[in-house]
Amino acid sequence: MDPRTITLGTDRWLTDSRVYNLVWLGRWIERAETVSRVLKWAAEQEGGDSDTSPGLEEIARMAASVRGVSVDPDESALDALLTLDSGSSLRGCLIAARYNATHVAPVEVIQNIGSAISSLDDLDGSPSNAQEVASLMADMLTQLAELHQSIEDVWFHSEALPEEEVFHRFMQQ
Repeated sequence: MDPRTITLGTDRWLTDSRVYNLVWLGRWIERAETVSRVLKWAAEQEGGDSDTSPGLEEIARMAASVRGVSVDPDESALDALLTLDSGSSLRGCLIAARYNATHVAPVEVIQNIGSAISSLDDLDGSPSNAQEVASLMADMLTQLAELHQSIEDVWFHSEALPEEEVFHRFMQQ
């Protein structure tokens, strides 16, 4: 048996620290998805009417401000949202999620998070144009969807449980 599973049984418990780590694992993944979606949307808007719509860097600067990322005027807000180690950047959210996952998640989940972090670490500087940002964020959202699928596969079962198992689990609670 994997001691890091949340499946309840007679010899395994869902402790307060495990619940804490599960909740924060979910929150960090959700935050990473939010940053990815905002940057992808902003990159896709870049080709529009430049007189009425803000550019990618301006939207990134607004998103950084909302997320609490302090960006100097001479720094790129896009770089800050992608690669800073703060908890508000995409990389920071993934690192925090990996930390919480190491306390409660199976290896597959930790590996998926590590893969997403590696794709950000492999960047040689900031993406140079909006198309690269949109492509990178689409890849990141795909990796996060794979992460959700690995969580679904490991922790939740798609097939219906037999009535005896449902009753047994109900009685254990």
